[in-house]
Amino acid sequence: MTRHNEPRIGGLAVSDLLARDHEALVTRVLDELVAHVPVYDRLPRELVDGDVRRVVDHALRLFPSSLAGRLEPEELDSLTESAAMRADEGVPMEMVLAAYHRGARVALDHCLAQARADEIDGARAVAVTLLDHIERLTTAVAAGFARHGRTVLAEQADARQRLLGALLAGEGYRESAGPAELTLPDTWLVVQLEVGPHSDEADPAVDGDVAARRKLRRLRTEIDRHYASPVLWQPTATGALLLVPHADHGRLRTVLRGAGRAAGAPLWAAVATATSAEVATAVPLCREVMGVVRATGRPDGVYGLADVALDYQLRIASAAHPVLAALLAPLEGRPDLMRTLEVHQRTGMSRRRSALALGVHPNTVDNRLRRVADLTGLDPTDPAAVPTVRAALMARAAAAATDD
Repeated sequence: MTRHNEPRIGGLAVSDLLARDHEALVTRVLDELVAHVPVYDRLPRELVDGDVRRVVDHALRLFPSSLAGRLEPEELDSLTESAAMRADEGVPMEMVLAAYHRGARVALDHCLAQARADEIDGARAVAVTLLDHIERLTTAVAAGFARHGRTVLAEQADARQRLLGALLAGEGYRESAGPAELTLPDTWLVVQLEVGPHSDEADPAVDGDVAARRKLRRLRTEIDRHYASPVLWQPTATGALLLVPHADHGRLRTVLRGAGRAAGAPLWAAVATATSAEVATAVPLCREVMGVVRATGRPDGVYGLADVALDYQLRIASAAHPVLAALLAPLEGRPDLMRTLEVHQRTGMSRRRSALALGVHPNTVDNRLRRVADLTGLDPTDPAAVPTVRAALMARAAAAATDD
């Protein structure tokens, strides 16, 4: 069908009508999806305004090609890719298909509302072509979901998980490397990663699970793209365990900074270098280092044992631990005092930085620290008492971790 004999609606060729009203139609379709298609009303707004809007824009722009009978299969590739991403984020295929049908209905209603009495045949031709168009689009969507679950990729992922399991067990990893299509490096960077929340996860209007999966997918994509050899991943409740086949700590720090920006969330990483035979012992070390990092309130970043060596040593269980922890027992039930003491230590005993972190006046910090000294007999502002205060805080944190 050429332009001159294309169906006419409202006195215009349909492609001209759609081009004229394109942006308004895209917005109307998005509003319909959020209002009427389950799941879409719970997607993060940046996803709706980003990838979903791009897909709607592209699908509407393809319709004139369908009218003219010249829609090429490769023009649907981006829809297939988008469907694969929705599958990865946990959006059900039936909801994605429903979204395409809802969009087609909006476009058809828009055309029919402007059709004149003498344009009924043209409107019928538009409706029939639109049905054919939706068939092509939904086929592309199904292909995207099929791609996500492709057997070969699943088998390769399973093989790499078996390799990771063998490395964590300390045996059988040489035999597992072949099926995983991975050459064992001389050394690995063992990374215990903790990921803070994305702002969308705290938004009651957003599906928190979808937001969290998007955050982790962006994180993984950004990290993986920097390494030629595959990074082995094991998800955890708060992040992931990574085995990076590259021993460059500086590069890892740069990669993780970029990954944090891509994920839109703060990252804490505990890192150790290990051969394949040493991975099994390096993993618990990284977990312990992460425990120190989080217990002492350190800012997001990359930490090795050398960065937390003193606090790590202070956390090691000994007969002195309960004695040290008991020094702070008088502060139980006084979270304001305990928090002030912790922040005061963390800020290098700066009353002004402590006040800023706590959101109080510096005089309030002074008053609380004097109260700590009265209750415990330890003056947090006395340099001679600082090592004991720090050791007591670490012993208390170690006891709390054991209770958990």
